[in-house]
Amino acid sequence: MAKRRTKKEIEKIDRDIYCDVSDTLSYLSYTQEGDIKEKVNDYRTNYTELDKVTISQIRKTLKTMMSEGLVTKRKENYKYVN
Repeated sequence: MAKRRTKKEIEKIDRDIYCDVSDTLSYLSYTQEGDIKEKVNDYRTNYTELDKVTISQIRKTLKTMMSEGLVTKRKENYKYVN
C-alpha cells in the first residue's frame, strides 16, 4: 500500500516543481507542456535525486504561474514573462 503524504510534504514537492519549471522557462522563450516536462525531468534525473514530474504536475504549476502573472498562454504555447 502506498504511503500517504502529509500536507507539508505535498507543499514541498509542489515548491520544488515550481522552482524547476521557473528555471526551465527562464531560458526558453516559447515552449509546450511536454517540452517543459522533458527539460525538468532531464534536470532532475541528471542533477538531483528528486522524482520525475508528470504532465498533470506541470499543468498545475503552469496554472499557478498564470494566476501570478508569470506566464501567459498563447494558444497551446507558454511564454515566460519577466
